[in-house]
Amino acid sequence: MIDVDSMPCFRCGVCCTKYGVRISFLEARRIADRLGLTWTEFVSSYVVQDGPNPESLLLRRNGSACVFLENTGNSVVRRCLIHPFKPSACKEWSPSLYRRDCQEGLARYWGLRVGSSGLPEGPAESLNRFYAFLETLAAEEAKNYPQQPEVNPTVYAS
Repeated sequence: MIDVDSMPCFRCGVCCTKYGVRISFLEARRIADRLGLTWTEFVSSYVVQDGPNPESLLLRRNGSACVFLENTGNSVVRRCLIHPFKPSACKEWSPSLYRRDCQEGLARYWGLRVGSSGLPEGPAESLNRFYAFLETLAAEEAKNYPQQPEVNPTVYAS
């Protein structure tokens, strides 16, 4: 069973197709460095020169989606190519079954809807596949992005 308040991103990519992502120059430099690109290469390939905000940059879109959103070949999963070092705007996005964008992804890719209980509803087979997928994502996240051990403050006390 999922906790509605801490819904994991199920990688539908709907938010990545609906919103443009603004990044600071510092974030742009960090992403360029992580991609192994020079500033000029990064800006010419991944940034729109739009001008209304001289203090930030707008990530380019590839068709109707963020340039860093990749279709995986799996009909229900998209992948962020810069997930480990994604911009703060993306980090601050909180997936939720209460968000219309997440509900749209749930309907479009899983054939499910959010019922009055706040939980996914639909055909049992689709629900089972969706929950199994969420478990796979949780295991993948734990493997690829392990939790940092908690620091015991008494160890460092003098």
